[in-house]
Amino acid sequence: MKTEDRLIMAFRNLWRRKSRTILTILSVVIGTISIIMMLSLGLGMQEQQKQMVESFGGLENIEIMTDATSSQKIDQNTANKFKNIKGVRVVIPHKDVYAEIKVKGKDKYNVEAYQGIRVIPNEVFKNIKKEDFDQGTNLSPSDKNSLLLTSQVEVTEEIKLPGQEGYSQENVEDFDFLGSNFYIRLGYKDEEESPKFGLEQNLPVNGGEEDTSDKPNYADIPVKVKGKLSKNSFLTGSYGFINESTYKTLEKEDKKLQSSQLNTDLDSMGNPVKNNSKYIYTGISVVCNDYQSVKNVEQEIKEMGYQTQSNTEMIDNINDATTKIMMILGGIGSIAFIVSAIGIINTMLMSIYERQKEIGVMKVIGASIADIRSMFLLESGFIGFFGGVLGLVISLVLSALFNKLFLASVDPSVMGNTEPTSLFSIPVWLAVAGVSFSALVGVMAGYLPAKRATKLSAIETLRSN
Repeated sequence: MKTEDRLIMAFRNLWRRKSRTILTILSVVIGTISIIMMLSLGLGMQEQQKQMVESFGGLENIEIMTDATSSQKIDQNTANKFKNIKGVRVVIPHKDVYAEIKVKGKDKYNVEAYQGIRVIPNEVFKNIKKEDFDQGTNLSPSDKNSLLLTSQVEVTEEIKLPGQEGYSQENVEDFDFLGSNFYIRLGYKDEEESPKFGLEQNLPVNGGEEDTSDKPNYADIPVKVKGKLSKNSFLTGSYGFINESTYKTLEKEDKKLQSSQLNTDLDSMGNPVKNNSKYIYTGISVVCNDYQSVKNVEQEIKEMGYQTQSNTEMIDNINDATTKIMMILGGIGSIAFIVSAIGIINTMLMSIYERQKEIGVMKVIGASIADIRSMFLLESGFIGFFGGVLGLVISLVLSALFNKLFLASVDPSVMGNTEPTSLFSIPVWLAVAGVSFSALVGVMAGYLPAKRATKLSAIETLRSN
C-alpha cells in the first residue's frame, strides 16, 4: 500500500466518526494547553529573574575589587594581564565617585544614577561602537565636563501626593538628555548643617592643621550628557561615565571644599591615603565575550590572587530553582496528557471493534501487517498532531491575554528602571516541542490498538456480525 493511500484512508476513517474524533482531539488540546502553559510560566519566571540580575550589572561582567592600600594595586599593567586571558572582551579599570548628577534649573528632578559616577581610562571609550548608543555620541579624550549615561539611568520627578505630606517619584517620559543641562554636585548642600565626610575630619592628607571654615561644603560642576548607551553596551549598571579630563575638573573643584569627596581612600588605621597620581583605580571590571566564558575567566583571575564578584553563582542558583519549578509544573501539565492518551487508546480500540470486517477484508486482499499497523498509527498520530496544533494556538492566545493583563497590573514605580517581562514565555522551541510531543503521545497511544488489530484472524473477522 502506498503512503498516499494510507494517509487518505486514515483521514477518511477519522472523518467517518467525526464526533468521536473531535472529542478525542479536544482531550489532546486540553493536555497540550496544560503542559505548554505550565512550562511557559516557568520560562517567564526565569526571564524575569534573569532581567533582575542583568539590572545589577550584566551577565558577562566580572568585578575585581581592591583598595588603595592593597598589596595588589590595580593599574594599567593589571589591566594588560587580564586582557591576555582567553574569553575576555574588554578590561575596564575604574574609580568610583559617589556624587550626585542633577538637572540644572529642575530642583524636583532627580537623575537616577544610583550607583554613582565612574571614571574610566580614555582607551576604554574607544571600544564603544555606534550601535551601543541609543542617543548621542561617544566621549573623546578632549571632551571636558561631559559624561555618558547607561540605559538604566532615568530622570524622575517629585510629585506631591494629594492630601498627604509626602512625595512620589515618577519617571519623566521622553526626557531630553542631550538637550538638557546637568551638573555634578560634590559635597552636600544643607542650609542648616554642613556635615563632614569620611571619618568626620577635615584634616589635610599631609598632616598638620588647616582652617577650612571659610571653604564651601559643596560645589556644582556643569556637565553635558554626550550620549546615552543602549542595553547592548558592555558598560552596564546605573552609572554616569566620565573621562580623565572631566575627572581633573572634579579634582580641581574638590580641593576647594571643606572635606574632600574624591580622595577618600583610607589605610588600615582609618587615615586618608595620599594620592600622588592623577587618580587611583578602586576596581576593575572584566567583560567576557559571552556568559559561558565567565566561569573560566573568573577562575583564572582568582588563581592570580584577586577577589572577584560576578552574577554566575546567582544565575546558577536561579536556573536550578526555575528548573525544579518547571519540572513540577511540567509534571502537573503531563497529567492531562496521560488522560488524553487514555482517551486515544479507548477511541482506537472502539474503532477496531467496529472495523473488524474491514480489517479482515484488507488481510484477504493482501494487505500486510505493516499496512494495517501503520493505518491505525497514522490515525492516532493525526489525533495527537491536530490536538497539539490547536492546543498551541489556544496557548498563544491565552499567554498573550494573560501577559497583557499582567503588564497592565504592574506598578512601574515598583519595577524601577527595568521594564517588566512577560508572565508567560513561549519560545519557538517550546511550541515545536509541544506539538511534536502531542503527536508522539498519539502514536504511542495507538500502538497497542494497532498491535491488536494486526493479530485479528481474517477468517474470524469475516464471520463476525
